[in-house]
Amino acid sequence: MKRILLPVLACALGLISASCSQDRLNIPQKGVIPMESFYKTDEDAVSAITSVYHGFATNVSSYKKGNIYNSWIFAFNLPGDDIYAACKEYGNNDFQAEVNEFRFDSSNEIISNCYALLYLANYYCNLVTDNFGGEKADTPTKKRCVAEARVIRAWIHMTLAIGWGTPPLVDHVLLGSDKPSNYPGTQADLLRWCANECLESVPDLVERESTADKDATIIATKGLAWTVAGKSLLFAGDYEGAKSALRKVIDSKKYALVPGERFSENFHIEGDGNEEKIFETNLIRNTNTSEWDQMAYSTWQHIMMWCWRTDRLASVPGEVGVGANGWGGLGVREDFAEEFIENDGDSYRRKASIISYDEFLYELSYASDVDAGGNTLTLEQKQRDPNRGIKDIRGLYGNGYYLAYKRIASPADVAGHSTWSEANFPIFRYAEVLLMYAECCAMTSDADGMGLKVLNDIQRRAGAKHISTELTLDEVKREKKFEMWTEGCRWADCVRWGDIDGMLTAGDNIPTLYDHFFDAENPTEVHEGYVKHYDYNADKPHGFIKGKHELFPFPDNVTSINPNIVQNPGWNEQ
Repeated sequence: MKRILLPVLACALGLISASCSQDRLNIPQKGVIPMESFYKTDEDAVSAITSVYHGFATNVSSYKKGNIYNSWIFAFNLPGDDIYAACKEYGNNDFQAEVNEFRFDSSNEIISNCYALLYLANYYCNLVTDNFGGEKADTPTKKRCVAEARVIRAWIHMTLAIGWGTPPLVDHVLLGSDKPSNYPGTQADLLRWCANECLESVPDLVERESTADKDATIIATKGLAWTVAGKSLLFAGDYEGAKSALRKVIDSKKYALVPGERFSENFHIEGDGNEEKIFETNLIRNTNTSEWDQMAYSTWQHIMMWCWRTDRLASVPGEVGVGANGWGGLGVREDFAEEFIENDGDSYRRKASIISYDEFLYELSYASDVDAGGNTLTLEQKQRDPNRGIKDIRGLYGNGYYLAYKRIASPADVAGHSTWSEANFPIFRYAEVLLMYAECCAMTSDADGMGLKVLNDIQRRAGAKHISTELTLDEVKREKKFEMWTEGCRWADCVRWGDIDGMLTAGDNIPTLYDHFFDAENPTEVHEGYVKHYDYNADKPHGFIKGKHELFPFPDNVTSINPNIVQNPGWNEQ
C-alpha cells in the first residue's frame, strides 16, 4: 500500500516594523512552529526527513511549477546514442533536441534546471543533517533520519559529479551570501565522498524486510546506501570497492528480478514497490489538492512528452492512458533498434521497450477491433482499417520504424484523471545493481562465477536470444544498453567507457515515419509504414565534441553571479 508523504516545513517570521504601535503588530501567527521550537524531538526529525522525500520527488523526478519539464529525466537520457528528441516537427521544443544533438549551450533550460533542482533537493537534506546531526543525533530515530538524509544527499552529489565533474560540495545549509566553489579535488574524489557518506550511514538505516516489503522502496535503506556507494565507486574507477558494496545488495536477498512476463510492470503502477525496486519516488493522489497541483508534483510532463504524438494518429490504442494529446518527444534511434532486435528478437524486454510499426498497428488494441456486429476484425481487415495508423501526412517526426513503448503511461497509471501518472518513478532497480556488479567482476575477477551468473539472470529474464557464455566488459556493455534504456544510464556510461562514436553523429539524418495508406497521392490499399530521412542540421554545428561534451556546462545563470565557479572544459568557447 502506498504511504502518503506530506511535507512539514518549519518557518520563522521576522518582526514587521511600522509607524503604528509595535504591540498591536505582535500578533501570534497560527498554524506554524517557530524555528527555536522545531528540530528538537523524534517527531520533528520524522517530519524533516519526510520533507526530504517530498523535496526529492518534486525537484528530481517530477514537474515543479516554474520548471515545466522533468529535467533530471531528460538531461541524463537525451544525450545518449539510443534515442531521438522527437516532437511535433523540427524546431518544436528545440531545447530538448539541442541536448540530444549536442547543440546546447550553458543557457539550455534542461541542463540549467536540472543543476538548480538537484541543489534545491539537497537543501532539504542539509536541514536534517544540520539540525539533527552530530551530538544532536541522540536517539535511534534521529540517527536514522540523519542517515537517510545523508544517503539521499549522496545520490544527489553523485548525480552532480557524473553530470558536471567537480560541482560544489554542499553539505550544510548555505547563507544567501555564500558563493561555493568547485569541489577542490577530482571528480573521482567527490564520488568517493558520496560512497563514504553512504557506507558510514549503513548502521543507522533500516533494511528491507523482504522482497515483499513495499514501504522500504520509498525510503533510504541499507540497500539503497550500498547501491549508491557501489555506483559512485564504479564511476570513480574503484572496481573492487564497488564490487564489495554491490555484493552486499545481492547477498541481502531482499531484492529479486521480476519474471520476464512482468518486466513492463517496473514502469507502471502495478509495479510500485515490487521485488525489483530499490528506491523510487512515491507518487499518490491527494484529494486535498487541486488537479493542477497534482499534475505539478507528478511525472505529468514526462509522460506527456514521451507519449506518442497522438494527434497524428487515426485513433489512439487502448494501451495509452494519456487523455490529452501526447507530444511525441521520444524516438528510438534506428541503429539501436536494429541492435536490440538482433540481440533480443521478440523477447519480453524488447516488446515491452520498443515495438515495430506493424506491432503498433496489429498487436495493440483499438476501438475498431470489433465491428458493429460484434465480430472481431481479421488481420486482413485490420490492414485495411482506416481507424488506425499514422493518418497525418506529416508523419511522426523523429521516429524510425520502431516506436518507443517502455515509457507510455497506461490507463491504470492515470486512472481517474488521464492527465498525470500515479505510478512511482524508479530511481534504482535491482537489474542495474546486477549489471554494475557484473561489470566490476569483468574488470577484476569472477572467481565464484557470480558476475556471469547475474548477467545471465538478466538475459534469461529478458527472454533474449543472446546469452553470454563468458564474462567480458563488452558483454556487460551490450546487455546494459538494452536493459537500462531510457533510465538515465546510457550517456554517462558511454562517456566513462569512451564509447562516443554513436554520439558523434547525433543530429544526422533524422527520420520521420509515415504510412502509405494515408499518402496524399496514390495511397496503398493496406497499411505500410515507411521512413524518410532529413538533414535538418546540415548547416548547424552538432554532434558530440571530444573534450567538451563529457560533462555538462555549469549554467550561465550560476557562473554569472558566482565567480568562484570554474566552467568545465570547452564551454567558455561555446
